[in-house]
Amino acid sequence: QCSSLVSLVSLMDLTKAGTLSIPAGVTLAGTRGAGGSTGALLISKHKSAVMFATAGDEVRLTGLRFEGAYAGNERVDISSRFLSAGHYGCEVDNCEVFNFNLAGVGAGANTMGTHVHHNFMHHIQLGGLGYAVSTSASDTRIIANRFDYGRHFIASSGSPGSGYEAAYNLVGPNATSHHFDMHGGRDRGDSTDIAGDWMEVHHNTFLGAHKHVVIRGVPCQGARVHHNWFSGPTAQKVISGGNTVVSRNVYGPDRVLE
Repeated sequence: QCSSLVSLVSLMDLTKAGTLSIPAGVTLAGTRGAGGSTGALLISKHKSAVMFATAGDEVRLTGLRFEGAYAGNERVDISSRFLSAGHYGCEVDNCEVFNFNLAGVGAGANTMGTHVHHNFMHHIQLGGLGYAVSTSASDTRIIANRFDYGRHFIASSGSPGSGYEAAYNLVGPNATSHHFDMHGGRDRGDSTDIAGDWMEVHHNTFLGAHKHVVIRGVPCQGARVHHNWFSGPTAQKVISGGNTVVSRNVYGPDRVLE
């Protein structure tokens, strides 16, 4: 039976709590967006701990703001992370997630049904790392989020079996590297050219000047990149090692169809 914890305070400092485990079926809920509310702010300035981790299936975080330890992209001695999802059906929606310089939501390889949607995720940009959403799972859905001030807003290990859908997201102009990423075998050092099983990237708006989608190998089942607006320089297109269909996207401020 599901239970919930509704935020009744405006500010909570969880720095000394380390990593908090959220039991199966529990929803952490706030009032973000209701009657103009910004939602309660939960803070962790811990230099290395993950703020939250799932401890069972069907965990949800909604209507809250979460602030990590560091906003910059410098290689400092801080590796702040927001959420480690390791169970079925984790959902993060209508939240603001920021200043977790290493990672926002991390979906592990054995995780199924992770859904990250309608959030504002920003200032997650540690040099060499910095992932608003990082996934090794087979069916992560990243829908209708706003991203800004990041390194890779979405990244995947590209391990065999992994894949994600990214749709209806607004990618802001401030980034330090390409926006959506899928690692390949050379990144993992496993002597393959596999870049996951699948990707579906559609109906996103990219406002930055960096490359938009980089697939660093060949997805086994294939990737489709379609119906996106890449508003930056037209030379910055989709990069892939193969087995990728790129169609019906528009490029540049004049939305040139290609």
